[in-house]
Amino acid sequence: MTGYPVAFVDETSLKLRGQPGIYMFASVIVDSDDLTDVIDASRQAAAGRAGFHATDLYHRGHLTPIEDMLDAIQAHAGWTVLVAHASHSTQENTRQTALARLLEQLNEQKVRDVVMDTRASERERVQAQLQGRKVTTADLPDMTTYRRLVRTQQISSRMRLMHLDDRQQPGLWMADAAAWSFQRALANDEPQWWSRITDIATIIDAHTGHELTLNNNRAAPPQLTSGDRGPEHLSQSAQASLLTSQFYTLTGGTTTRSQGPGTLFTTLLHQIETATHHGAQQQILHELRELNRGVAELATAIHQSAESQQLSVPSPASQALPEPETVEPETAAELTIE
Repeated sequence: MTGYPVAFVDETSLKLRGQPGIYMFASVIVDSDDLTDVIDASRQAAAGRAGFHATDLYHRGHLTPIEDMLDAIQAHAGWTVLVAHASHSTQENTRQTALARLLEQLNEQKVRDVVMDTRASERERVQAQLQGRKVTTADLPDMTTYRRLVRTQQISSRMRLMHLDDRQQPGLWMADAAAWSFQRALANDEPQWWSRITDIATIIDAHTGHELTLNNNRAAPPQLTSGDRGPEHLSQSAQASLLTSQFYTLTGGTTTRSQGPGTLFTTLLHQIETATHHGAQQQILHELRELNRGVAELATAIHQSAESQQLSVPSPASQALPEPETVEPETAAELTIE
């Protein structure tokens, strides 16, 4: 049987004081035929741990498992898609907007199975099983977004969305590491983690679908993404070099949350705002073109209707006068006298 793409998805978020929150989904795409090797590589990178959370490992000073997990992504993933959404809205609305964009991107990559880390507790999962429910209450908003996209044919009905506990699916550990490395770059100006997988990664703005770059030196203009991108077609965001001459320490990079937004955060946010502004302008232009087209069609219809009425009403000159009646002379009645 021919293999098909499988995506492991995890999320992270970042909120700096005075700045819009950024919600991010990281998706690591692998081939179904390579799942055994992918899971083995994840377990090997975790060094025998029953679970993997990059944030906890970093705070405890265990950097090697994080580096090994990112290297495993580089070695085994076909592609990595990261969707970022900057918004002042509620986190759930922001999450669903980002998820919808991610599913559309994965659909373009012909992904069949999307495996997400569940938000439900173990107790809630057991309760759902006892009640015969396939979806927990915590994961229901994600499934609602997925079903809406299938119903409106924005994604293929062949795509399946599944929520699993990351302790039961080591493939999700790769997505955790990818999401953490991107969040770390934005929060602390530490791109050295994300740079390990940047040549097989694409960053997408959730609101507009434009491609973003994570670059210390400049912000490339947003580019529309294509559905046939793969490791052999490097994206603009993947080509951007993230390595700098700055020295990074375990306790933090050049910027911390208490010091406010750093270069990478500011650069990415500027691109998102520019893409949003450009998208709004394009939407207005599209609506104006549609309005002009509607007015032109209405004017044409009125003109054609007027011409049709003129053709159907005869002119006075062409109306024939009624012929005068011919009066027959009365014949005298013949009287018969007997």
